[in-house]
Amino acid sequence: MRGCNVRDCDLINVFADFIRYGKRRAERTITSYRSDLEQFVDFLISESLTGQGEHAAYFSEKIQQPHKTDQSSVLPNVDSDKVRAFMKYLRNKNYSQASTRRKLATLICFYNFLCSHHRLDFNPIVGVEVPRVEKRKPGILTEEQIHKLPHLPDIINWLGARDKAMLELLCNTGIRVSELVNLDIDDVDFDKQSLRVTSGSGKQRQLNLPLTAIETIRHYLQLVQKQIGSQEKSDRTALFINKFGKRLDTRSADRRIEKYILQAGFDKSVTPFDLRHSFAQKLISNGASDTQLCQLLGFESVCTARSYAELLKSENSQLQNAF
Repeated sequence: MRGCNVRDCDLINVFADFIRYGKRRAERTITSYRSDLEQFVDFLISESLTGQGEHAAYFSEKIQQPHKTDQSSVLPNVDSDKVRAFMKYLRNKNYSQASTRRKLATLICFYNFLCSHHRLDFNPIVGVEVPRVEKRKPGILTEEQIHKLPHLPDIINWLGARDKAMLELLCNTGIRVSELVNLDIDDVDFDKQSLRVTSGSGKQRQLNLPLTAIETIRHYLQLVQKQIGSQEKSDRTALFINKFGKRLDTRSADRRIEKYILQAGFDKSVTPFDLRHSFAQKLISNGASDTQLCQLLGFESVCTARSYAELLKSENSQLQNAF
């Protein structure tokens, strides 16, 4: 079937249906796959217009017209060299190793699908080296920095109060952002000052909350009730909701947290996940055992908690030696 006149949009649509219904992937994942494949198509078309060779990739963005997949048929005619050229193009455009690796993963999944469903008799991905991703070193914030973050949001309106409550929980419990957005109101025990957290694998843990966090959450919920009430479309179980009343998603929560990290004047490399690293470092400094780390941070095993603790100890030692 190599070289057949099948439109790229048809191939992408069939692939999207496969990962949607066959693999049951989330719509956000499917959108990401589509975006990667459309970018690859744009690159292939621009390369054919500028001619094969070293300089094709550099001029592609100037002449490409987005989403030519409706008329084009270039995906079935790809070889390994074109895939490598695309990888080189991404590197030249300063895409991160993680982004480049993800886009290659999309191509691997796509072409494996075409070959396994007999829509292509040659897999152009074979022989293409997957770029290695350098592990990012965890960032550790000082106690002063951790104390500063939750005081940045304006808590007069419910959105600011929500952000403050989120920061209070992240800084005082070390939970993941994905766990944060999955919290329900019922997970907060105001009387016992505790929080029930469910990990991605379904494992639950009970965490103690400081009084400040309890008061912040209570203030946030009171403002929600006053300022937006019980909207018909609102999620009445979710603890943290967006301006439309729906459960806040992970990416939106990340963006809100990143906003306050920048507002605080922290290094641009600091991420929302570093709040978890910083909490863990505090536990280790206070003598927490590997078993306690496993229980409090929700690791799947004590062995995983031990490896994580060793990484943090090593980083902390390097930081101390650097100053």
